[in-house]
Amino acid sequence: MLPAALTAALFCVPALAQSGWGTWATPDAGCTEAQAWYGQQNIRSEPTGMRNVAYPEGNATYWASVVQGEIGNTITIKGQFPAARYMGLQVYDIEHNVRGAIGDQQINPDAGSNNPFRAGSTAQLGTYTVKLVFGATPATPAPNTIYSDGLTELGLLYRVYYSDNPKSLNGSTSSPALPKLKRNGSTLSNCAPRPIVAKTETVNGHIDQYNFIGTTPAQPRPASNPPGVLLAVTNPLTPFYPSADNNYMLTVISRQYFAAPYDYDMVVMRMRAPSFPNTQAGDAPWLATTERQVRFWSVCENEPLTTGVARCLADAQAKPLDGFVTVVFSDPARKPDGSTLKAWGASWLPFGALLDTDVVYDLSGAPLSNADGVYYYGSILYRQTLANPSWSQSMATVGQLPRSQWKAAMGDYWPTIGYCRKSDFKKLGASCIGL
Repeated sequence: MLPAALTAALFCVPALAQSGWGTWATPDAGCTEAQAWYGQQNIRSEPTGMRNVAYPEGNATYWASVVQGEIGNTITIKGQFPAARYMGLQVYDIEHNVRGAIGDQQINPDAGSNNPFRAGSTAQLGTYTVKLVFGATPATPAPNTIYSDGLTELGLLYRVYYSDNPKSLNGSTSSPALPKLKRNGSTLSNCAPRPIVAKTETVNGHIDQYNFIGTTPAQPRPASNPPGVLLAVTNPLTPFYPSADNNYMLTVISRQYFAAPYDYDMVVMRMRAPSFPNTQAGDAPWLATTERQVRFWSVCENEPLTTGVARCLADAQAKPLDGFVTVVFSDPARKPDGSTLKAWGASWLPFGALLDTDVVYDLSGAPLSNADGVYYYGSILYRQTLANPSWSQSMATVGQLPRSQWKAAMGDYWPTIGYCRKSDFKKLGASCIGL
């Protein structure tokens, strides 16, 4: 469990910025609040940076609607299963806490249809019908039903992780492209999925190309050497629109350790990688329930002032060596060369940096720039989605133990994180940590 107050302190987000719908209250260009899915979030489809908030997964796309209903009302959601690693429908309160959810493998398909997250393959994308009921959540929920947990206003999020086709953010669904919402007898029109735009047209597109030229934020952050690692099992008090099907590990990193007297060049993370169904190579996603340890995992570097993501490394993008994955975080000038990364089975992620002309936005929509210390600190998030219940070293299972037992219970799956010099990493790989 990670209480909201601790998360706010760790990630340095003011309490007021954690409540209200923030940037989700404003429809995307060409969309209206009367439409369904008027807000779309993916760093590849949003040029202004306003939709890069709440620690999103960089290989995922999120669609949002704020919905209202009196107790007893129902919204019917009809959609098509995507060709992707994961999909889910979840509802949130105005504090960004999850109040109800249904994941892909929980959804019964329509009669005569197939749920590819249970059986078969994504070559046959079946359809489904889910109900959102405004009312208390019963002890035994009805099939294909989400409840508002007694609330009359909710944020409804539809998320798709890691589409089989990287050019299709919605997982190649067409009938319909996005789920249809029906309430009070009327079906809302959908705001169409927004297309991927060229990297040159987005602020996020070039944050991996430049070195940091900003300043130190006015408020110090709780960074340390070595970085402290926390395990957060998603619960109703976890903020920032978490997925009910995810669990997280997180830490804060700081550029103060890149300067004297420390003079490090990078942050290095190493862990044994869980097995997963490689849907990008043709595996069925449901293998995670029988032959794999998790449905999906990723490591992301994030910016804590804005809560935006810089870049993520998804499971199928990693380059494991002897079962271990190594990730290096730095500016481009301190990035190890390709042969060094290959020798240590390592992948590089940018710490993140802005040009002086760049502006990004926080959860409330307030603009921030280099003058505010954006990307001086970073927050590394390691997420696991739908761990196999039989895997005893998952975040979901270990998180139920006392905190003092976490690291030992996870064993090699617990990440080792620390600061390194470029020359030491070249010679020693992740063994440079702590030198």
